[in-house]
Amino acid sequence: MWARPAQLLPGTPRAEKQQTDWRYWLIEAGRGFGKTRTGGESVREWAEDPNERILMIAPTANDVREVMIEGPSGLLSCYPPGRKPEYNSSRHLVQFPSGAIGITRSADEPERLRGPQFTKFWADEFCAWRFAEQAWEQLTFGFRLRSASKLKGIITTTPKPLPVYKKIRKHPRTVLTKGSSYDNRSNISEEFYQDVIAPYEGTRLGRQEIDGELLEDTPGALWTLTLIDAYRIKPGEIRWDLLVRIVVAVDPAVSSGESAAETGILVVGLTVSGHIVVIDDVSLQGRPLEWARAAIAAYKKYGADRVVGEVNNGGELVEANLRAVDPSVSYKAVRASRGKITRAEPVAAIYEQGRGHHAGKFGALEEQMTTYVPGQKSPDRMDALVWAVTDLVIDQETITTTVFQDLEQISSI
Repeated sequence: MWARPAQLLPGTPRAEKQQTDWRYWLIEAGRGFGKTRTGGESVREWAEDPNERILMIAPTANDVREVMIEGPSGLLSCYPPGRKPEYNSSRHLVQFPSGAIGITRSADEPERLRGPQFTKFWADEFCAWRFAEQAWEQLTFGFRLRSASKLKGIITTTPKPLPVYKKIRKHPRTVLTKGSSYDNRSNISEEFYQDVIAPYEGTRLGRQEIDGELLEDTPGALWTLTLIDAYRIKPGEIRWDLLVRIVVAVDPAVSSGESAAETGILVVGLTVSGHIVVIDDVSLQGRPLEWARAAIAAYKKYGADRVVGEVNNGGELVEANLRAVDPSVSYKAVRASRGKITRAEPVAAIYEQGRGHHAGKFGALEEQMTTYVPGQKSPDRMDALVWAVTDLVIDQETITTTVFQDLEQISSI
């Protein structure tokens, strides 16, 4: 009764889309739009028919259970007390009151999609599937049982420019519903709005995560969102015991005031296996002592072993500002002796090797990374990242290589 027209199955009364001869309903929307509730309510409606076999698939097994089935907007929440279906997590089955069957699977295991056959499906957060192409292929092979109400599938996702996703989008029988986080503003808590949505407003990543836009990668950029997302971890997944070093990198603004650029301040760790982890971004627009206090606070909070600062723009003032706040801070000055492209490319290569991880989402930083094209003026947060990774990895690898070369020369003598 309170569903928005965009949340109703196409062709049903009050629905935004009135097409009836559709195969895939693609809901392409930002976070908080109500995609999960839409998927759950649609499955509940389908399951009134005892002949339906409905596949429900999410990025991981935990996502299936915690989001699609038992979550606050999931399938079980769509039913009144006493009529809820029975969910058997060990058998990956849902038994609906009508006699319809639900089958649950993880997209992380595409081979396990070979057996099930079904008449309907709900695929949640499709663009977050690690093996999207393989899982989609296996899903379509099982989508073949005869159904009086026709074969239909719902795909709920925040869009990303995956080839298989764009292929589904162009399918002649795909109905596309687009939506924004703002469409569901009345049901979004103020805390969620301030903590999750507001930080991305006005950014390129925000256009994807809030407005649900399908953004193509910037031609020539050294990083892509797909690359960053592939190795992203959750903040709670940081293995602090495996971090051998943590640095705070500072790329100072040359001036202060309302029109001044931000000072990039990033906290980055190095694991024992040579991977880098972006832990925090405390960049700000402020006076020299303000950014110095922020850098020192991050240095102490995370137990960093040094602050790395660029001196080309700020000269010796970077160290002077830091020591004015804390004279004991461990500090290393770095200079842009090489061109910007030369400095950034080795850092991008570390990401391409699967060794770069973001512990959470860093909207402003990731926007700078994915829109920076060599030859442009390099932005503050991205530069801070380059300084951090250069100090943690690239300079160390260069030193190691030089030592080995020297040892080889000595050995040959």
